[in-house]
Amino acid sequence: MRFKYGIDYRYLPKGAATPVDNTVPVDVEVDYEQFALIPNVGDFVDIPGDDPGMRNVPLKGRVRSRLFKYVMNYCYITIVVEDSTDDWTKIRAKAADT
Repeated sequence: MRFKYGIDYRYLPKGAATPVDNTVPVDVEVDYEQFALIPNVGDFVDIPGDDPGMRNVPLKGRVRSRLFKYVMNYCYITIVVEDSTDDWTKIRAKAADT
């Protein structure tokens, strides 16, 4: 069976009960021949939002949860990213600052 995968990143502001819904239902779509990195719970993500082929809204924080929903030959992956008070300058590579 060959699957397609749709990855949706959702932002959870500090103190909020539910994530903010963005206007794009799927931020990234790949099929069985393509490759996509899926961050794990606890990972930090920093998506600048300047890629018109993906997500136009910046997103930065720690992955709180992931949901994999399988429908026919499609897997919807929802990744919830929450606010983080961690100092990003201590955890990201110096090369990423340029």
